[in-house]
Amino acid sequence: MAFGNLFRNTSTTMGRWYFPSGRNLEKTSASNAYVETFNDKKIESLAREICQNSLDASDGYGKPVRVSFDMIKIKAETVPGYKELIDTIIPKAESAWPHEVKTQKLIRKMKSILSKPEISVLKISDENTTGLEPQNWESLIEQAGSSVKSSDESGGSFGIGKAAPFAVSDLRMVFYNTLAKQGSEQSIGVTKFVSFDLPNGETTQGTGYFGENEKTPFNHGVSFDPSTRSKLGTDVYVIGFDINDFPDYKSEIMYSILDNFLVSIERNQLEVIVEGEVLNKDTISKYLSEIINDKKLEETYIDLISYYGVLADKDHIVINMPEFEPYAIESGEAVLVLSNKTENNRRVLMTRKAGMKIFDKKSISGVLKFSGVFQATGPNINKVLKEIENPNHDKWSVDRASDKKRAKQFLDFVTKFIKKAVIDEYQEKITQEVDAFGVSDFLPSNLDALKGAKAEEKKPLVSGNATIKIKNTSSDITSTTPIRSNETGELSDEELKKAGIVEGNSGGHGLDGGEGGGLGFGDNDFAGGDEAGHSSNDFEGDEMLVSDKISRKRIANMHYRVIESDSSEGKYRIVLNPEKNIRDVMISIEIIGDSGNKTKVKVKSAFNVNIGSLQAKANNVYVPNLVRGKWQAIDVKVNQYNRLKLEVEVYANFE
Repeated sequence: MAFGNLFRNTSTTMGRWYFPSGRNLEKTSASNAYVETFNDKKIESLAREICQNSLDASDGYGKPVRVSFDMIKIKAETVPGYKELIDTIIPKAESAWPHEVKTQKLIRKMKSILSKPEISVLKISDENTTGLEPQNWESLIEQAGSSVKSSDESGGSFGIGKAAPFAVSDLRMVFYNTLAKQGSEQSIGVTKFVSFDLPNGETTQGTGYFGENEKTPFNHGVSFDPSTRSKLGTDVYVIGFDINDFPDYKSEIMYSILDNFLVSIERNQLEVIVEGEVLNKDTISKYLSEIINDKKLEETYIDLISYYGVLADKDHIVINMPEFEPYAIESGEAVLVLSNKTENNRRVLMTRKAGMKIFDKKSISGVLKFSGVFQATGPNINKVLKEIENPNHDKWSVDRASDKKRAKQFLDFVTKFIKKAVIDEYQEKITQEVDAFGVSDFLPSNLDALKGAKAEEKKPLVSGNATIKIKNTSSDITSTTPIRSNETGELSDEELKKAGIVEGNSGGHGLDGGEGGGLGFGDNDFAGGDEAGHSSNDFEGDEMLVSDKISRKRIANMHYRVIESDSSEGKYRIVLNPEKNIRDVMISIEIIGDSGNKTKVKVKSAFNVNIGSLQAKANNVYVPNLVRGKWQAIDVKVNQYNRLKLEVEVYANFE
């Protein structure tokens, strides 16, 4: 017997809360697994999941999908089923869980909110979408872990994202309203509540529904919002959105959507309006300026700045991915956009057709300056990636594939394609790209290369108008666009002396095929090689919390050199020059193998002439601070005694 049949409003036109029930059911507490998934980053998760679902429901008529967020207030007694909730449902749940702390906390919060005169509701609406078709409606309302999408190219596939709105509702209550091709509005409410016992001995499930009859939706809009829909689309009402819990929700929504849907917005596929503020292709620069002018925001969204620079660079390079026959992926089903004129984070933003960020691909090159954006646009490649994408949509994993061997081959193929594209485009230009203090991560093969040593004056590679090739496996398409003149520069003897760099053998990356090392594909002992790495397909965050309990951010723009002091004793000198003053510095050191894979190296000791001995743990060295615009030397001793190709990542906080 259903709870709704025992307790209902006398007016059937007002609807009732319906909780499916039965005997010997597993009880559900406030710790709902689906809702808990989104508790770490509630606003970002809400914005990301909502926009992904709306993009998946695009009507295909060429206009950008529009998603709007608006705060409205409603009287508490107008919450559907208000009297049932106050008089019956909440008291029964309260008595069913006397010792469950989290459930009691949820119930107290609900009672507090419903006792207030007004309740805040976050209304989220989309336009230029199809609305919810019957099969989508059933998946959204009735099924757990199910997702029905119109295409393999859609972003969602697990049906977990629909729980995100409940994570920001203190009532765990969401109402849906949609206008689809059927022609009339439909609406229903859902609550992710807790189980409780009924007088007939049955136990309710945790999920309840407020509809015309049990799970049947109303054939009209929600009762508490007088507005009606005239265009196809869907409204999501988050009941009990506490503004006090999210005082900066407007800016959080804007920045997180820009970070997660940069490609969609820049390509005019998505437009977002938050309380009247518009984020679209024409206003991206406004919000990026806000981020750049705020130190904390800049640290958080530093990669976003790099990726936008790639898309905005009129001279960026566009390369089509070749075919991959085992999966019938045709040439041009994915595109890679590269630029070396931006913040150069040496990463590639990985996306699928919807343009939503999946992860930042690392471990491509520690030498070359570049940033990139990869988008899988074709149907076959999206079908493959959808299968191996995890529920959080932030990783492609071989373990999820039905054919793991073939999936691994494909991910290796993508990695190799990206690495080769970067090397082919920028390797030959590296000698022309030295900044005033050198290319970030450029590791010279001898001291003369580091000094510059009266090198022949370099001229710009190209000036004025030049021809840029947009590469395709079948043909080369050319377009005439201007290329910047490249800067040159060198370290003076005085600067080298201050950094503690003296005559001796240098090691690491070289510019030729000799023993100093190569930059990529080659036969020398230290080359990057042409075998794709495997760990780089995993998502890795930029925030690190190490054993000293200090949270740090990766410093993207760090000029450094690694000088081999005596490899037979494991001795190397690292010289660094940050672009900003930084503190709580952690220098992470890794070995670059012949295949391009990275392995950690144990640091036995570290020393700085001004500070003395430095703390070293595992592959990390800890320094109190580094000063901008100044080369600072750190001597390290590692536990390996052959010539190594080393790469450095710096994590710190800005002063």
